Amino acid sequence: MKVILSALKAEAFPLINYYKLIPSNSIGLQMYRNDLFTMLITGVGKKNVNKTLKEYLKKTKNIEEAKFINIGIAGGVKGNCKIGEMFFIDKVFDDYLEVNYNIKSGNRSNLLENRVTTVFEPIINSDQEREGLVDMEAYEICSVLSDFNHLNKVTIIKIVSDFMDLDAKYLSSKKIQKLIEKNLFDIDHFLNDNSKLYK
Repeated sequence: MKVILSALKAEAFPLINYYKLIPSNSIGLQMYRNDLFTMLITGVGKKNVNKTLKEYLKKTKNIEEAKFINIGIAGGVKGNCKIGEMFFIDKVFDDYLEVNYNIKSGNRSNLLENRVTTVFEPIINSDQEREGLVDMEAYEICSVLSDFNHLNKVTIIKIVSDFMDLDAKYLSSKKIQKLIEKNLFDIDHFLNDNSKLYK
C-alpha cells in the first residue's frame, strides 16, 4: 500500500488526476484511491497533520504494510535552489524542537537531496539565513509516524514554490498545481524506481 500525503488540495489534484484516483469516504477523511495508491489530504500545519494522520493510522487495516510518501511544496532560499526544483528530503528539523529525523528510506534515484525545517507559520520575510527548505508539515508527519513505529516507511519529496517572500508574490492554487504538474513525470519515475520498496 502506497499512501501519498499532501497538505493542500492543489498539491493533491495533479496526482489524483495522473493516477486516476477516485474519492473514498470510508473513514471520513479526504481520501482518493485506486489499487496502487491512496491519497490523503491532511490539511495545512502541524495540528491538521496530527489529527488527520493519527485518525488514518488508527482506522486503517493492515497499516503495517503501508509506505508513506509526502509530496508537497516548500519555500527555499534564493540562490540555493530554483522555483519548481524537486528534492528528496534526507533530514527533517523543527524550528522549536531539538529532535530531528534522518530519512533513510527510498532510493534517491537522480533526485537532488536537501533538508527541510517545519515552521508553525508561513515565512514571508525572505529568510535568507536559513539552510535548506521550509514547510509546515514534514516534521509532524515524521513525529506521528515515529509514534506508530512507521518512521522507516516514509519518503519526503518537496518542490520549491517560493523564496519565502509571499508578501511580494501571492502563491495561488493554480500556481501550486502547475508546480506539481511540471514534476509529475519525475515523481512517477521516482515511485517506479522504488517499486520494490513500495509493494
